[in-house]
Parts: sequence; structure tokens; C-alpha cells
Amino acid sequence: MHKRYAVVFSERGKAFAGALEVGEDRLLLTGDAVGRRCDLAVPFSDLAEIRIGRGRADRLNGYPTLVLERRRMPAVQVAPLGSGLLHEIVDLLRSLAAEGGHGGDVLCVVVPLKPDCLPRAASLLAAGPPLDPAALGLTSHQVYLRENEVVFVFRGPDVRARVGKSVRSPALWRAGLAWQDCIAGRPSIHRSAEMIPNAAMPDYSWPARNDPGSA
Repeated sequence: MHKRYAVVFSERGKAFAGALEVGEDRLLLTGDAVGRRCDLAVPFSDLAEIRIGRGRADRLNGYPTLVLERRRMPAVQVAPLGSGLLHEIVDLLRSLAAEGGHGGDVLCVVVPLKPDCLPRAASLLAAGPPLDPAALGLTSHQVYLRENEVVFVFRGPDVRARVGKSVRSPALWRAGLAWQDCIAGRPSIHRSAEMIPNAAMPDYSWPARNDPGSA
């Protein structure tokens, strides 16, 4: 499910005019201010509380806001540009949070990269990830490239078992041979979303869709 709303939002006291997109496992806020662009991803797993802020400190341009209280980062205030949309968005986000917001368990695999190997890793990723998320029965799969590592994020029911079975797949071994010149050491495995970069867009994203007409 994806919904998009025109909003003004504030992070760390700086206001941006742009959009809020509600995805399957996270919120994406994009906007502009004078001389600055902001692209902010907020995974549902990072949300400690969703509330309507009516106090003076929570308002934007005098209007009540949607307050996104994050576990490890400052809160974000969001003011929808439309009558009645504030309560609609709050109800939607609370519903998604109650369902878990991520379509099942999460598994992060962090692979260290050799120095100056980021362009090579980006080229390999452009051809597709090492694992086929559809074949594994996942609900979503994202990959984040960073200067010295690549973070593979898998979501779905029994995700650890599903990814573990793929180790025996010939396709994975072929992909591993292509990636081996980039890998600097042993991968680490994490059973939480803490390794997902908070304010970064994934370099690869595969969300499963139940509705062919969703966008």
C-alpha cells in the first residue's frame, strides 16, 4: 500500500515543503527549503509513538501536526496540506503500526566492502541483488550501499530460515563469485532494523504487491 500526501514537515527545527509517502514498511518525507533538500526515511520499526501535537512546540505555521516520535532520533512534525487529512494519516499509520508495519520479521546482513569498491558494488547491484526476494517468499527487500559496507535488508515470515535455505542455491553461489572481489570480510547478521540507515533511500528496493494496481 502506498499513499502520498502534500505536507510541510520539520526535522531538527528546519521546515520543508514537500510530500509524505506511506509505504509498506516506512514513511518517506521529501521536501525543499531555501538552499536545502531533505529526503528522510522513517521505518515503522523506529517509531515509538504516533500522535497529534497541539501544543505550541509541536505546531507548524500555527497548525496542529502529526508528531512522529522516533526511538533513537529527534521527533519529526508533519502538517498535512488539506482539511481533515491529519486524522486520516494518524489513523492509517496507527493501523500499520498495529500490524507490525513491516510485513513480518526483519533480517539485516551487513557485508564489509574493500576500499574504493563502491562503484563496482553499485554496478553489480544494478544487475539485481544476489538473492531473488520473490523466490524466497519475502514481503520486501532493500539494499543500502555505504562507503565501506553494503546492508541487505530482508523482511517476511520466517525470514531467517528462508534466507538460510538460499545458501544452498546455485544462483547465490554464482552471485557470490561476482561479488567476491568487493567483499572485505565476514558478513554480520542482525535480527533487528537497527542497522538500516535512518535518513537514506535504498539503492535497491523490492516491495511485494498484493494489488497489481498499487503505485
